[in-house]
Amino acid sequence: MKILQPAWVHHDEKAIFSIDIHPGGEKFATGGQGNDSGRVVIWNLVPVISEEAEKNKNVPRMLCQMDNHLACVNCVRWSGSGTMLASCADDKLIMIWKKSAGGGSSFGSAKTVEHWRCIATLRGHSGDVLDLAWSPQDQYIASSSVDNTVIIWDAKEFPSIVQVMKGHTGLVKGVAWDPVGKFVASQSDDKTLKIWKTSNFTLFKTVTEPFEECGGTTHILRLSWSPDGQYLVSAHAMNGGGPTAQIIERDGWKCDKDFVGHRKAVTCVRFHNAILQRMAPKTNKSQQYCCLAVGSRDKSLSVWLTALQRPLVVIHDLFQDSILDLSWSHNGYILLACSGDGHVACLQFSAEELGTPLSDDDRNSLYHRMYGKNITLDMNGQTGKDSLIENAELLSASQSKLTAPTLIPQLPQSTPPQAAPKISSIALPSSSPVGIQSSASQDSQRPILKQIETKTADGKRRITPMFIPLNDEADVPTSGSGQFSSSTASKSSIVTVEKVPESVTSISVATNGIGINFENLAAQTAKLDSRLKKVSKQDPPPGRAVLPSDPATTIALHSPEKLSVTIQPVLSGKASPVQGAGIKAIGDYRIQVTNGAVKTGYGPLGKVLVNLMSLPRADKKLWETVIGSPVCSFAVAKRFVLLCSMDGSIRFLDIQNGSPILPVMSLTSPVIHSTFSADCRLGAVLTENCTLRVWDLNEQSIFLSSSCLDIMGTSYATLLHVSDQGIPFVILSNGASFSYSKKLESWLITNSADPIMRHGLMTTKVGSIVRNLKTFPLATVQSFSNFQPVNSRSFMENSNTTWQNEAILSFVENQIKIAETIQSSTEVKHWYLMLGFQLAQHGTEEKIRQVLDNLLGSPFRSASTSASESSILGISKHALLEEILLQLKTQPKWQRIYMEYADQLKRNSGSKGPLPQQCSIDEEMRPIGEAPVEKLQPLDLHHLNETE
Repeated sequence: MKILQPAWVHHDEKAIFSIDIHPGGEKFATGGQGNDSGRVVIWNLVPVISEEAEKNKNVPRMLCQMDNHLACVNCVRWSGSGTMLASCADDKLIMIWKKSAGGGSSFGSAKTVEHWRCIATLRGHSGDVLDLAWSPQDQYIASSSVDNTVIIWDAKEFPSIVQVMKGHTGLVKGVAWDPVGKFVASQSDDKTLKIWKTSNFTLFKTVTEPFEECGGTTHILRLSWSPDGQYLVSAHAMNGGGPTAQIIERDGWKCDKDFVGHRKAVTCVRFHNAILQRMAPKTNKSQQYCCLAVGSRDKSLSVWLTALQRPLVVIHDLFQDSILDLSWSHNGYILLACSGDGHVACLQFSAEELGTPLSDDDRNSLYHRMYGKNITLDMNGQTGKDSLIENAELLSASQSKLTAPTLIPQLPQSTPPQAAPKISSIALPSSSPVGIQSSASQDSQRPILKQIETKTADGKRRITPMFIPLNDEADVPTSGSGQFSSSTASKSSIVTVEKVPESVTSISVATNGIGINFENLAAQTAKLDSRLKKVSKQDPPPGRAVLPSDPATTIALHSPEKLSVTIQPVLSGKASPVQGAGIKAIGDYRIQVTNGAVKTGYGPLGKVLVNLMSLPRADKKLWETVIGSPVCSFAVAKRFVLLCSMDGSIRFLDIQNGSPILPVMSLTSPVIHSTFSADCRLGAVLTENCTLRVWDLNEQSIFLSSSCLDIMGTSYATLLHVSDQGIPFVILSNGASFSYSKKLESWLITNSADPIMRHGLMTTKVGSIVRNLKTFPLATVQSFSNFQPVNSRSFMENSNTTWQNEAILSFVENQIKIAETIQSSTEVKHWYLMLGFQLAQHGTEEKIRQVLDNLLGSPFRSASTSASESSILGISKHALLEEILLQLKTQPKWQRIYMEYADQLKRNSGSKGPLPQQCSIDEEMRPIGEAPVEKLQPLDLHHLNETE
């Protein structure tokens, strides 16, 4: 333990009557006497506990000073959320302070670092106000006064009074709120301690026995509840003629225990905010207990643990006058004390001395055992059924059901399109190790025998099988989705079967001018759907077609008697030459690569042939060239051809005439994946030794050079994609996926086996599964996964939901940051809406305000406000704020937050009408970097000096 007494914390040598540490732990407030007025000061806690920060002149000590009270300040208390500070004084007033986003110092304040303004002044007491206490979740605030009353104020609607509780016949010098929220306790000079019910704020119990010998010798009587709600410890009590701090048990309100040892009356007690635990020294079993600090008129301070019969520490003559207030830090081991001599002291403890706090889950479990409810969830605002709708506008909204947003709307089930009568087709299912199989399809594994049979003019029968998708959601079109380079297929495809020679041919088809190539399919992907039954051995007729429902498919076909996929799979991350004739088509261009086609004395050469498919049965040869080393990977785009050879060389050629775009380049190892961006501006390759290169073909320069070694481990890459913005995506064989940020020079985790990500992806469905890397890059990459929990119900069957809510919020906020980094505006919008949905259901007021304040921005906007400050990837922050407010609007417990921010948004935007009932964020979409259309102009105040 260390004792610190910062001499620079003072009120100009005047008394300090109260002290309280901010819930965040970075600052604290003091209240007391100032020069000719009451004074409230907010101090920086960092230089108090850090000698290095104390010596640093750049670290501020005083953050704000408020001299608004007309008389001595008796108490200062932070709200549980830390957003408000309450102060009370001898001027009969209570002031509520809130931090201002900008502007100068408030009236009556000295030079400050932070700006705090008085948002409400509570008038109701007819005498000095001595003590304050916030209720759990900051719904109410209680004040006690020398007018013998305790007033309950509505903290959601200042300065409304909920109840004036009368019953004391003497000065009420202390008030404390039950952490469970059922009772309020007050202590008075009338030698009683009264307990009031919060359900109707009526008197429930009066305790008199421990106080019968007490006199009115103390300025204040600050009592305190234990964090588990089981004990209430009073200030000044007597036992056998000696001063004590009385322990009152919640069970039967028994008064048979007390804390003894102080020589003069106890002025204040304060429990540590957390329930602590440690291993018992003798039994070596975990024990739970509470910690209490006691201050007295004898200028000494004692710290007690309920697990010990003697005090943990006693400090005599800590000050030159009575100890008047105590405060524990919420997240550490710091105790602050203040005295009438105008000084403060800081006590720093260690975990070995006090123990470690219980986690939120363990604390909630304890509350559930004691009180039959989860205090964190039950006390988090009003419940929907018990709250009163205060605004008629919100009545209809509160009756509507809150629904989760979807990135891709679910498509209604319809009858699958029938193939043309002359084409015989089969459904090629996906059994890729990184594929996703719909649960709906698993539930419908049943034989389907019905087929369509037609007869041609010559009397021959043609049988057209029905299309049977493996995934009911997999038939969403993906045109314009960018180009894949992949070793596995993960999507159902419809292809036609034709008789071909024994040599194997690789066919790749692309639509809408964008080539999509799934190379080297694993052999097991040729297995037919288990719902199909073999009904005929008739060979399919010749013919060739690709149905438009699938934009790209790459397969290899043997003779119809032996249908299988035989392209050599990339099972080890190693490059291998293209076998036979590799063919890819894009638009009207058909590119064929044949290794070893030309024999020479120097060795075999590979041939590249490009044809223009101008007629149905006749191709026009555009150009051809030869390559000295076997081609192991090639990619095509609307303007370019990329050829990668086994010797590590790569070539960019013009697709129209075959002329080189760049000189032949060499890498240290052969390429296993090659691809183009959707706009054909960028070309990318990934090599065996994990080298990643992206070139800008328009600028003819390198765009990105990096390595994938950091993410590979024992895996290998199965898919490479590069977006129009130059952001590469890599999917590994173990299901993990990554995206590289050039700005951060780091790989971003887009999918992994992390439990938070697994839980998040399971519980926040984006809608229909779609493979569209151009519009939905993050959702598409995350859909390639083979991660499954050990027990798929393990998340849902866990009765402890607190961690799940926190995990979802953490996941959604990370999704927003990833979408921002990869510049996917559509997904940024979706995940902000998902964040609003989760906050409306499970959020806390502090978290909701944090998100809304970030989107609202500073109220002092001007014409110089940059686009980045008012929008995210071209999406107006205020448009996102409106959408989130519409979600909060459906939950009655957040109605006041909705009305507060809706009003601020209306004033900030300068709108005269109410908040729109519906808001379309799509209307707010602008190109990245473009400023909002409407800007607030500076006010012209020159005319105020003119006279008419």
